[in-house]
Amino acid sequence: MRTIAVVNSRNSWLEVWKKNPENPQNVRTEKMNIAEVRSALETLTEALRGIEVELAGLRHSGAAAVSPAAERLPIPSPNPRPQYVPTDWPRIGGRVDLPDMSGLFNGAGYRDQYREGEGREIYAGASLGLARLASRLRLPLYKLSTCAMGRLADRMRELGRDQYASEWFCDGEYVVEPDGFDNWFPSHFFVAKPPASNSPVRVGPRALGVRLPLTMSAKDFDLAFDAEIRKAAIDTWVMTSEGARHCAFLNANPAMAQRSTPYPFGSVAKASPAKELAVFRIHEDADRLVAIVERVILRHFGLIA
Repeated sequence: MRTIAVVNSRNSWLEVWKKNPENPQNVRTEKMNIAEVRSALETLTEALRGIEVELAGLRHSGAAAVSPAAERLPIPSPNPRPQYVPTDWPRIGGRVDLPDMSGLFNGAGYRDQYREGEGREIYAGASLGLARLASRLRLPLYKLSTCAMGRLADRMRELGRDQYASEWFCDGEYVVEPDGFDNWFPSHFFVAKPPASNSPVRVGPRALGVRLPLTMSAKDFDLAFDAEIRKAAIDTWVMTSEGARHCAFLNANPAMAQRSTPYPFGSVAKASPAKELAVFRIHEDADRLVAIVERVILRHFGLIA
């Protein structure tokens, strides 16, 4: 097993943000429409993300130089406009419209059956390592998953300790890239349309919260939720003809998108597939994520197919 980088970055996203405060002199004061505001926010997010990763790369350039250049994920460019390949990206929930079902939460079919049970939090996890992978593949990638209510901070620490998704299979052996996969954090959600008043879903700044019905276990919810997220999973998409063309256009090895986590297993590390990495846009797909969670609940009650 080869180690691509041996020095880990210990700067948290909060510490880096404090070192790079927004300069109020550069803020535009003219009127902007919603599309322009979203574009500006995405630009700022990409720029800060790229600057943070580039600083980390400069600090550890000596360690990274040990590995062959062809196997290293590149440092994302801090250029303000990311360059994406004109590919039809996969979408969580599939490439289908998700009509508004909020009215069903006010109907007797839902109110008569729903009794509040345990809570789950849905998050979009990010890290410097995943940012490098997203930059290399020119795709917005996040770890979309769930955890028990109130455990979000603990879950991020666990992902960092496990170095989630830091490994991939290349030329007959596993390549481990620990740098950047040890500091996970939940990304912001930008939900435009709040859930219905009777919906069990609530929107937080860095997670969605949902109170499951008493008749639905966390395991059953996670299985149904994960099935919808897998429709945009990067590891399976790169195996499609469209994903293969996308990677070929970028001269990128599709295998780098099929990540795993090296968990201890006896005297060796066992590679566990990282199946929760998916194409997700924190602006355009946030409402879609809410709709998916609501549909899992409605489907449990048999109110939708």
